[in-house]
Amino acid sequence: MIYPARDIGIICQTADERGMLTVQIRKEKHLINHKRLRRVAPAEEMYPEDYDFSIVFDSVRNRKARRVLDKRHDPNVIIQVEQEK
Repeated sequence: MIYPARDIGIICQTADERGMLTVQIRKEKHLINHKRLRRVAPAEEMYPEDYDFSIVFDSVRNRKARRVLDKRHDPNVIIQVEQEK
């Protein structure tokens, strides 16, 4: 939970040297200081061990491209990875 707005988000990336974490809130990723966060539930309770996190963090286009490339090589299929800031 992100304070003071009390929005619920999912931590995408651990804290950097300044204590900033990448948190996904409604399809958008934000850098938020760890002091503004409160854990509601640990990941172990939210997701089983074999959960596919690409459902949460990846675009539909990239998920489809990965599925095609798992089956065969296709030089026309491109996976675009968003670079973290």
